Amino acid sequence: MKITHQNPVLHTMRFPIRWGELDVLGHVNNAQYLRYFEESRTAWCESIGRPLRNTGEGMILLKASVTYKKPVGYPATARVELRAGRIGNTSFDLINTLTIEGKSEESEKEGKKGEKNEKNEIAAVGEFVIVWFDYVNHKPKSVPVEIRQLLARVGVGSEAASEAAT
Repeated sequence: MKITHQNPVLHTMRFPIRWGELDVLGHVNNAQYLRYFEESRTAWCESIGRPLRNTGEGMILLKASVTYKKPVGYPATARVELRAGRIGNTSFDLINTLTIEGKSEESEKEGKKGEKNEKNEIAAVGEFVIVWFDYVNHKPKSVPVEIRQLLARVGVGSEAASEAAT
């Protein structure tokens, strides 16, 4: 999957990191990032008038991958951005970045440079393959023209000719 953080943003959300999302090591548990990215995709779908439902046709997740770049601690404010990637015949890629806005209070008090939650550093990148799915016939379907056009305006372009029926 070609990843570029330069693609225009489809959707942005901000939220505080909650203490209960930390693991025993004192940083956000790895599984939590998938929830953050899922919330971002879900909010984007609703914003374009395509809420996730298991009736008719819509999006379904085929593959998820997260690359963890920096630990995220508490307290902090996270920004999750969603971008388009590759566009195929029946599938497309979405890319999320999670960036921390500002330092943790602990890092600022102690004047520690390079500690958790340095301002505007990308802490994680999520890569997702989304399939346009026919829930009635239980099989992939071509990505609708309006979705393809929306993604192509902000994404890296269409690769439908080279994509197998994914």
